[in-house]
Amino acid sequence: MPRRSLGSLANVEKSVATTRRSLGSLANILNVIAAAWLLMLAFVILYDVIGRAVFNSPFLGAREILGNSVVAILFLQVPLAIHRGNMLRTTLIYDLTGVNGKRVIDIVTFLLGVGFFVAMGFGGWDDMITGWRIREFEGIGALEIPVYPIRTIAVFLSFFGAVIYLAMVAEIFSNWIRGADSAPIPRDS
Repeated sequence: MPRRSLGSLANVEKSVATTRRSLGSLANILNVIAAAWLLMLAFVILYDVIGRAVFNSPFLGAREILGNSVVAILFLQVPLAIHRGNMLRTTLIYDLTGVNGKRVIDIVTFLLGVGFFVAMGFGGWDDMITGWRIREFEGIGALEIPVYPIRTIAVFLSFFGAVIYLAMVAEIFSNWIRGADSAPIPRDS
């Protein structure tokens, strides 16, 4: 079997780095959208509280808006948390291992993350399709909130989370192949 040249290895490394940067940029954009959505929710809550306290007239539909928005905001923020390496982890064993041990632990946990998010994406796929087909809404009366866009956000951002994890695995392998002594994935960046 022919040995790969250092040039093609450098190209793979560049591709991995470019992919990670692109995924990070998209994750940042999604996080900004989540922040704007959260700000809008603050105004909905303010309107509801003032309406209840001052006019004895709450904002009908506030519960439905808030309930569905929380799910969407969560899924909009998860990609950036994955990309930055900020997902919940216990470091008891991780901190006791060397660079290669950390890489193995990261690869295993990232592949578990891929499996988890792919399962979530496929698990929600049929409900998402059904929601779009029947134009699923939540709420009765004054305000009905469409649920199918929220399901779509959850499904597609689950798959996006899996893609980010795969890119992180590729980065670890790229670092490992070139013998980098640095930490596998930069944390809190």
